[in-house]
Amino acid sequence: MRINCAFTVFMRRLRLGLTLSPFRLAVFLSILISCDCITSAHAYVLEGASWPRGSVATFQMGLGPANRTLIDGNTSWDVAAAPATNAWDNVMATLQFNANLGAGSAAASGDGANSIVFASTMFGQTFGSSTLAVTYWRSSGGRIVEADVLFNNHQAFDSYRGPLRFGSNGFAIGDIRRVLTHELGHALGLDHPDQHGQNVDAIMNSMTSDRETLSNDDISGAQSMYAAASAPSPTPTPTPVPGGNPTASHLANISTRMNVGTGDSVMIGGFVVSGSQSKTVLVRVLGPTLGSLGVVNMLPDPMLELHDSSGAVIAANDDWQIGSQVAQINASGYAPKNPYESALIATLAPGSYTAIVRGYNDSTGIALVEVYELDSVTTRLSNISTRGLVGTGDDVLIGGMIINGTVPKNLILRAIGPSLAAPPTSLNGALSDPVLELHDGSGNLVASNDDWGSSPQALAIAATPYRPSNAKESAIMTTLTAGSYTAIVRGANDTTGIALVEAYDLDP
Repeated sequence: MRINCAFTVFMRRLRLGLTLSPFRLAVFLSILISCDCITSAHAYVLEGASWPRGSVATFQMGLGPANRTLIDGNTSWDVAAAPATNAWDNVMATLQFNANLGAGSAAASGDGANSIVFASTMFGQTFGSSTLAVTYWRSSGGRIVEADVLFNNHQAFDSYRGPLRFGSNGFAIGDIRRVLTHELGHALGLDHPDQHGQNVDAIMNSMTSDRETLSNDDISGAQSMYAAASAPSPTPTPTPVPGGNPTASHLANISTRMNVGTGDSVMIGGFVVSGSQSKTVLVRVLGPTLGSLGVVNMLPDPMLELHDSSGAVIAANDDWQIGSQVAQINASGYAPKNPYESALIATLAPGSYTAIVRGYNDSTGIALVEVYELDSVTTRLSNISTRGLVGTGDDVLIGGMIINGTVPKNLILRAIGPSLAAPPTSLNGALSDPVLELHDGSGNLVASNDDWGSSPQALAIAATPYRPSNAKESAIMTTLTAGSYTAIVRGANDTTGIALVEAYDLDP
């Protein structure tokens, strides 16, 4: 649809929105709409406008909490969907998407802000009955200046990997990340190839399918406009949020998954609250829920303790539905799915804190401990660490973090092993040679290290206060944009032992 005005607005309904797949049948809508600005090249189809080269398009993600545990274990729509931006960023050189998680839930066309939200209408117009989401963009002189993605809140969404899952009505359940990946393709200027006579495997086709990642055709279409990303692609410098100043990035949510043992092999997660104000956080531990996600040997009944820097227990929980905070935990959107899992809410003064996870009656198994910030005060989570037993296979040490904000965040990540055998910890069974990997929200390897002195960043690491004291320990210095990341610690040659994974914020 073309509107003759200074800004051209393309409104995607069934033609350009992603639609549900009924009963696994590839039923493609045939809607003839004339639009003389859409061009076809190869199998992918271009819509005729693109972002200026060198742009960083910052999206305000306001999808909000899911108020339940999604299939993939996430409890936030924003966190579940955000890796879609990384999928496109990894293949483009002259355009980068940036996600500001936890932004407001309202969107307005023409306000200069790029928004991703749930909506009941398309800016006042009715969604098609099978439309999952639509993307509106505005352009001037052939250059996109604003894009808004509206998810149809009348549809059923979840977050999962793998083939499509179907509801009792026979229609596919919308995978929030898969749908956003498709809609961001529209936001960068791609159309539906299947509605232009093309028969190609692409996430940009108009119907949901088992494809959840970019195909070669999708990548070729993006790179025809924005060139191919070099390896590794440079970290973009985000532009200011329209109508305001750049938001200082910070560690918003942190998590660690590992095998919880007994004695020195319990899970110990540490974090630092930096700033001048108190911060309210929710700490939770998942065990049985991991079993529904395919994890074997999950911890059946995790117990949680929160300690201050003196070692004193300031809060504890075993079974989150028992205690005085049940209503608060439910209202937070981060309530565990299983009644045997633990959670607590605490308002913490600046300082260092430790979460300890044990199994009830000394039971053992894999568990996930998470810390979520519940407020927006300037006080932040600055440094995080987790100590535990590193095994093999699913029993490696996995640390996760989410970065919020519009300014890239400078961090050092470390995997410590041999140093734990020395005073003051003097642990028996320390991991002798830890290997560290950093992955983005799509699972792509961002960086890795085995023996920090062999890193090209060794001199820069040595100049910080966080230089590992043992040559066999690992470290990565990196600059990360907003999104979710995972640090994985393994033992070289499948060795096992107790290790410590840490992330230190290098920004003031």
